[in-house]
Amino acid sequence: MEVERAHGLTTGRVTTAEALAARWTARSADVDLVRVVDPAPSDWARLARAGFAVKPAWITWLSPTCGSEEEFLSRLSVNERRNVRLGSRFTSENGIELRTTDPLDPESFDAFLVLYDRQIAGMRYGVPFARQQREDILDLGGDYFLVRAVDGGALLGCCVCWKRPELSTVQIRFVTTAEDSRRNRLVRAMYMQVFQAARELGFGTVSLGTDPALYGHIAKPGLFGAKSRLGFTPIPARMFASDDEPDEAVRVLRLSALTDPSLLISYHLPADHAEPVDEKTPLRLDVLTAGQEVDTSPYRASFLAEVGVRRVGHG
Repeated sequence: MEVERAHGLTTGRVTTAEALAARWTARSADVDLVRVVDPAPSDWARLARAGFAVKPAWITWLSPTCGSEEEFLSRLSVNERRNVRLGSRFTSENGIELRTTDPLDPESFDAFLVLYDRQIAGMRYGVPFARQQREDILDLGGDYFLVRAVDGGALLGCCVCWKRPELSTVQIRFVTTAEDSRRNRLVRAMYMQVFQAARELGFGTVSLGTDPALYGHIAKPGLFGAKSRLGFTPIPARMFASDDEPDEAVRVLRLSALTDPSLLISYHLPADHAEPVDEKTPLRLDVLTAGQEVDTSPYRASFLAEVGVRRVGHG
């Protein structure tokens, strides 16, 4: 077993044979989870019987741009439509201006990074991906635009958006807000501005970014619910962009480095499944918890074939 440690999480990377041969417990393995990278479809059923979930490494969230904001809102629940409209009212009543900066320029991006760095610093396992990729993003400035929320001369929030004409998609890569802003309302208002920019570009979809298919480490469980309520649907990231990581089989052994609950998104497969998956393969969600009672209702969504519960230890 090859042991990897990253951002507080200890992972045991094993072969399919190793995964099937061992009796996995957090104490005996001394890892948070065990991973088989790119297992053969012919082995998926046996891995599932051994307690592994076959899953995409990453998921990308997509929504159609729709012909208008009203058409987009008609896809949402009554409560979520109300929340989006409250966001628009909040910016209007408080004199907050939503500005689109296209193409992205160094000064505007660096102003975004000031807010972004503060936000990442407050996270338990925050990774400053935007800061790490600054030079690459600036080199491709013409492929990016910003939606900025500005109050006078103060930047309150910003979305960094990547134009992907080959996919007819605007991809929201990074989002941040100032600590003292009403984050949820401001973010929804900025999202609506991104959708309008995507319509003006003639693009068919907006992506709300790419997340690990395990919520509870870098990405928190609440993010899953927020994106699904806004009408976005996840697909395996490798089916959206060919350079993403392959599928994997994962078994979580303990939650010491994860939240309780955590969420695991995997393929919903029949017991005898042995074929490659595609974008139409249904997904399931498992709530990982060490507790006896868990409410799964916050995590249910129309795109999920099933929602289950898996009991794991704290280590």
